[in-house]
Amino acid sequence: MTDLAKGLAPRIAAFKALERIRAGAHSETALSEICSQFELPARDTSLAWAVTMAILRNRNLLDAAIDAHLERKKLDSATRDILRIGAAQTFFFDRIPKHAIVSTSVQLARHLKKEPVTGLVNAVLRKLQNLTIDDISLPENRVKRTAVRYSHPEWLIQRWVNRYGRGFAGALAAANNIEPPLTLRTNIKKIPPRKLLGFFSGQGIDAEQIRHFPEYIKVEAPGHPSKLPGFKDGFFSVQDPAFGFPVELLDPLPGEKILEIGCAPGGKLTHLAERFGGEIVLDGVDISKDRLELVEENLDRLGLSKYVTLHNADARNFGEPETYDAILIDAPCTSFGVIRRHPEIRYERSPGDIERMSELQRELIIAGLRVLKPGGRLVYCACSTEPEEGEKHIDILPPGSKVIIPKNHTLAAYISDNILRTWPHLHNLDGSVAFLVETPR
Repeated sequence: MTDLAKGLAPRIAAFKALERIRAGAHSETALSEICSQFELPARDTSLAWAVTMAILRNRNLLDAAIDAHLERKKLDSATRDILRIGAAQTFFFDRIPKHAIVSTSVQLARHLKKEPVTGLVNAVLRKLQNLTIDDISLPENRVKRTAVRYSHPEWLIQRWVNRYGRGFAGALAAANNIEPPLTLRTNIKKIPPRKLLGFFSGQGIDAEQIRHFPEYIKVEAPGHPSKLPGFKDGFFSVQDPAFGFPVELLDPLPGEKILEIGCAPGGKLTHLAERFGGEIVLDGVDISKDRLELVEENLDRLGLSKYVTLHNADARNFGEPETYDAILIDAPCTSFGVIRRHPEIRYERSPGDIERMSELQRELIIAGLRVLKPGGRLVYCACSTEPEEGEKHIDILPPGSKVIIPKNHTLAAYISDNILRTWPHLHNLDGSVAFLVETPR
C-alpha cells in the first residue's frame, strides 16, 4: 500500500476480504491472502481480521442499525460494506476513537471512488456513535429477534427452537458469535506436547495444554496459524479437540487395514497417522483432486507420507467388497457446527442443503459398509448440528449392527443415546456428531 493509504490499509483489506467472501472464498483464505498481498504489519493484520470477522458474525445486527438511519434501504454492496465496516468498529471496538471511525470510513469511500456516498456514510455513522448494541431496534417475534440479534438465518433458528427450545437455540446462536480459541493438535511423531509448549514459550507465544485433551494446545496469536513458528516444521496441525473424537472412537488395532472416506483436507487422516502410523495399513479416499493435494501437502509437512496411501476417487464406487477392518467416514455436510470458526457459512446455506447432504451421506455410509469386513467397525462423523446429518443415519445400518458405547471416560461426557455430540455453548468445542457401529459377522 502507498504511504498515503497506510492509515486506511486494514479497512481496505477488510473491504476486499468481504468482496472475496461474498464471491465464495473462505474467510480465512481471503484474509490471509489479502493481508499478505498488502504486506500489512501485524497490528494492521489483526485489525483487518477482527473487523471482517465482526461483520460476518453480526451482519444482520449491523444492517438493522444501519437501516434504521436510511431513507432508502436499498444500497449497492460496496456502500453497504463501507457502512458495515464503520458500524462494526462503532459497536465492537471500544478502543478506536469515534471520530476516527467516521473519518476513516469516509476516506475508505473516497479511496474506492465512491465520492457520491461520502455524505451518507458520514451522516449514518455519526448517528450510530451515540448508540450501544442494546439501542438497536429488534423485531418483537422471538425467533426473528434471535435471528437478527445473533445474525443467523431465521429458518435455522426456527429449526433449533423446534427441536431444542428457545433457550438452547439462543445460547447456541450467541456462542457461534464468540471468537473461538485457536487450538493446535501436537504431531506426537515429531514432538511431545510439553516440548511444544516450551517451544512456543521460547518464541514469546502464550500457549497452554487443554485439560482432558493432552495432545491439544491453545495458543494466543493473531493472524493465520500457518504463520506460527513450528508450522512449517510439522510440529502441529490446527484442529478443534472435538474432531479428535472420531479417531478415539475408531481406536485401530495393530495390523488392521483402515480407510477414511472423505479424507480431505486431512485432519483426521493425519491424526490416525500420528497415532498409529507404522502399526496399521491406512488408506484415504477423496473425490476432489484439489483437496487431495492439500492432504498430500499436510502429510509431507508433518512427515507422515510414508504411513498413508491416497486415492482420488468417488468413494461410492471405490474398493473391493469386505476389504477393510474399520472405516472412518468424515462426511461432507452443511458445517453448521463450525459457524463460530467460519461465520460466513450461515449466509451460504439453505434448508435444501440439509436434505441434499443427508442423501449424499447415506450413499457414503452404504459405500463404506460394502468395503467393510463382516464384524468390522464403522465410525461416522460430521460437523453439523442437524440430526438428518447425524443420528438419523443409524436407521440405514444392516440388521444386527450394534452402536457401541466406548469405555473412554473423556468421550463418555459427550455421549447421549449412544451418539457423541459436542456443542459450542455447552462444551466450548466445535459442533459435531459421531457414532461407532460394529457390523454383524
